[in-house]
Amino acid sequence: MVTVARFQTPEEAHLFRSFLGSRGIQAEVFDEHVVQLFWHYSNAIGGVRVVVAAEDEMDAAEAHREYLEVLRSEPREFSGARVWPVVLLLSIALGAPFLAFGRRLAAGAPKEG
Repeated sequence: MVTVARFQTPEEAHLFRSFLGSRGIQAEVFDEHVVQLFWHYSNAIGGVRVVVAAEDEMDAAEAHREYLEVLRSEPREFSGARVWPVVLLLSIALGAPFLAFGRRLAAGAPKEG
């Protein structure tokens, strides 16, 4: 087993392991539990390691370079979904009983009177 990458958090390591898996490279994450329990030792032990078999080392190193390039690239253009009319209508429809009958009746409290 050869270490191809080191990360500060287990989440980052698992994202990279998944990236390698999408490329057909079997990888494992080591030292994640130590870093979770003793986060202040992360730098001392070298962080969370992603390791692969020795025969996959070159492919994994190339995938790591590609992974870092993708992370450093500019964000893609995003056009947000326009769901505010639906949210507004649902808020009115679901909130109307609370406005009409009050919170006590909606919560099941007995009527005064």
